Amino acid sequence: ILGDMEGSDTESRRKVSQELLRAMCRQFEAETTTICSEHVMAMLEGFARDPTGQWKNKDAAIHLMLGIAIRAESAQGGVSKTNDAVDVMTFFQKNILTELQEADLSVRPMVKATAIKFVSTFRNQFTDDHVKALMPLLIAHLSSDSVVVHTYAAAAIEKILTSKVDGPGGIKTQRFGGVDIQPFLNELFNGLFGIVDKEDLNENEYVMKCVMRALNTSKDYIMPVTQTVLDKLTVALGRVAKNPRNPHYNHYLFESIAVLVRSVCSKDPSNTAAFENLLFPPFQTVLQMDVAEFTPYVFQVLAQLLEYRPADAGLGDAYTALFPPLLTPSLWERRGNVPALTRLIQAYLGKGATEIVAQGHFVGILGVFQKLVSSRGTEIDAFNLLRSIVQYVPQETLQPCLKDLFQILLMKLQTSKTPRYIRLVTDFFALFIGKYGSQAYLDQLNAIQPGLGLMLLTQVWLPRLQSDLPVRVEAKTQIVGLTKILCETPALLADANTQQIWAQALAGAIAIVTNPNAHIGTAFSADDDADEAEIGYDATFSRLHFATRPAVDPFPEVHDPSLVLVQSLHQLFASQPGKFPPLVQAGLHSDPKLIAGFESLFSKAGLQVI
Repeated sequence: ILGDMEGSDTESRRKVSQELLRAMCRQFEAETTTICSEHVMAMLEGFARDPTGQWKNKDAAIHLMLGIAIRAESAQGGVSKTNDAVDVMTFFQKNILTELQEADLSVRPMVKATAIKFVSTFRNQFTDDHVKALMPLLIAHLSSDSVVVHTYAAAAIEKILTSKVDGPGGIKTQRFGGVDIQPFLNELFNGLFGIVDKEDLNENEYVMKCVMRALNTSKDYIMPVTQTVLDKLTVALGRVAKNPRNPHYNHYLFESIAVLVRSVCSKDPSNTAAFENLLFPPFQTVLQMDVAEFTPYVFQVLAQLLEYRPADAGLGDAYTALFPPLLTPSLWERRGNVPALTRLIQAYLGKGATEIVAQGHFVGILGVFQKLVSSRGTEIDAFNLLRSIVQYVPQETLQPCLKDLFQILLMKLQTSKTPRYIRLVTDFFALFIGKYGSQAYLDQLNAIQPGLGLMLLTQVWLPRLQSDLPVRVEAKTQIVGLTKILCETPALLADANTQQIWAQALAGAIAIVTNPNAHIGTAFSADDDADEAEIGYDATFSRLHFATRPAVDPFPEVHDPSLVLVQSLHQLFASQPGKFPPLVQAGLHSDPKLIAGFESLFSKAGLQVI
């Protein structure tokens, strides 16, 4: 099964024969097609005379068709071009459909598996009516006793559920969506979990991948079967936790739980309580047994549930009791745990920072940050955590720790001035200024060393914006921070030198705003590539695709950062008429695009440079 599914059976005689046929068709298409078609006809006639004794003839005939009918295909997308001289649909109607309609699933299992493979391979060539007619037949084959047949059936259903067609405006849409699959959900999940519940060969990754895909496709139609599916998934989790063997199966199992949580709790956060009641017992077992393969998954789903928790629900007893062990140093030693644990601590801060501070855990969180930022391998996680600290921890709690935090960041900057670290630290500076103001930024840094705030701005931050423009949420954060530097920092206008820094900061802000690829303020959604992404296990850290969340906007109150920038500049210009046009010219003169972008921003806002 693995060899055939993953295309790694390159050495088999069957595969090599098909490759030879395809090569011959490229050189001698008409002759090869004619000869092979005659053999296909002869084999099918032999099968018709004696179906029981000659089933191998039909199997070989289907494989011959697979050899001559395909002109172009990809593992993920299926067949995109066929041989015009081969009537694939007539062959399907006469030989494939009839095989799948056979009531007795135990008859000719090898031929049935090959017929299902044919359906999966040519899924793009079928009409919508074909697909709707095939779905109940494929679901029926999930109950076959043959491992090959029910595995191929699950894989074929999963591939059909990921098929896309051209929709309005050239946007790809699902060929078989939620409304299409809804009538089949009960039978589909009964068939899939019938395999999962078997005594032997039940950890079938193709079956669990199909569960995941069916749940994702169902979306709004999943509610009636949610309880049943969740019960089955938690039983399966309890079983594999005792002896994890198949990492791919385990990954799709947790992806299935994550997509179920997302589908149900995003519509109604009050449903998180039911999920917590069902999932906490097996999750606690995993954590107590210290099942290393599963702990990153558990942390990700716990974070997902906590994020969906109603805003007024607080942390609750279970989450409160779970928090102290999460700061245990040994947990953070495992590289695979770090991204998931960081996300979970962020979720705790987002939902209950005041509770965590009140329980005396803030110092422990700062210790975690210091450990993470010291290593290049975990510095991204360190800044994810730091952003949540600045966003959610009360200012009076954070204030006494700020000097130490800035010193840790600057020591790292001295020893590791990599482009990535500069990007991370300058994005943090912008966030800090957005939350606390530019004067707080200057005060903190100047307390460490006089003039350090402006020195970092000129030597680290602004040079970064010339070569590495931020995008999406980071772009918005930078604009908010730079707006405050430009418009709320009298020290920058004190003399000719600082005014030059002001002009450079303006150029940086305008460069971000006018960057066509900035997508300012938008977050990359997990749905953007839900089907294109080859979701699966990764030995380093297996990120659960369906448990991811878009980056949190730290400034939701700022709807249009570009407009706020222009309005703030206009206010500043009006306070000292005539002073700023020369500074603007000095900052933007080197790039006509920046000048045009600046003028366009003021024009759109209906304002003038004074």
